[in-house]
Amino acid sequence: MDVAVLALALHPFRELPSAPGTERIEGANVLCVFHPYPNAQPVEPVGLTQADVPSAVAVARELARERDRGLQAWWIAPENAELGPALEREGLVNEDTPGFEAVENAMVLAEPPTGDSGEISVRAVETYEDFSVSTSVVLDAFDFPAAMREEAEAELSTRWEEYRDPRNPGRQYVAQIGDEIVGTATAVFGAAGINLFGGAVLPQARGRGVYRALTIARWDEAVARGTPALTVQAGRMSLPVLAKLGFTLVGEVRIYVDDVGATLAE
Repeated sequence: MDVAVLALALHPFRELPSAPGTERIEGANVLCVFHPYPNAQPVEPVGLTQADVPSAVAVARELARERDRGLQAWWIAPENAELGPALEREGLVNEDTPGFEAVENAMVLAEPPTGDSGEISVRAVETYEDFSVSTSVVLDAFDFPAAMREEAEAELSTRWEEYRDPRNPGRQYVAQIGDEIVGTATAVFGAAGINLFGGAVLPQARGRGVYRALTIARWDEAVARGTPALTVQAGRMSLPVLAKLGFTLVGEVRIYVDDVGATLAE
């Protein structure tokens, strides 16, 4: 397997270019990514040892506090698995949080996906209306808490301007059955391939091939860009769907959630 594609699958936040509105900060043994969305902010260890975990967690928390962010999600790839107990001693928990699951399955597709789009039509988001509906689909599909939903909706026009920015390395797609948009997903363009984010399908449309259609559309984009590879960090629902499409599991990443707001209030 191509080393660069494997790295993209296991370390998307390290390997992908930053989107407008996103800040990357490499502090003492940590890479902190601060995006404008209300869910957890990613943190990845960089040459971190167990002995240095307390100071690294303190650095990440301080950076989050300065930006008024209350949740961080530490991205612990297989080669850093030994850091888990040390993170737990600092109060972090390996659990689901909005935007991440306790275990994210790094997967790679280097051949055309199996199957076809069937009755599903897929298009790239080009209008504010599609962008707004795609956001609603994500909020509904993942059952975001009310406070996060309100924040996302209040900042929608700002996110739209960032999406339209020529520097944006990603593209949003929507899937439609009949007259209804029932699914959405994101593609972020890396040097080695396209990483898939945010695949969401409304409950009433699940089991009808919506996610497959969104994946096929993004594969076609990867081929058109001359980087015929897809990488993804799959949750428990999308894992079996992606396996049927031909994706290969290359590693399990554990997410350690830090409720920074609660910790700082202690």
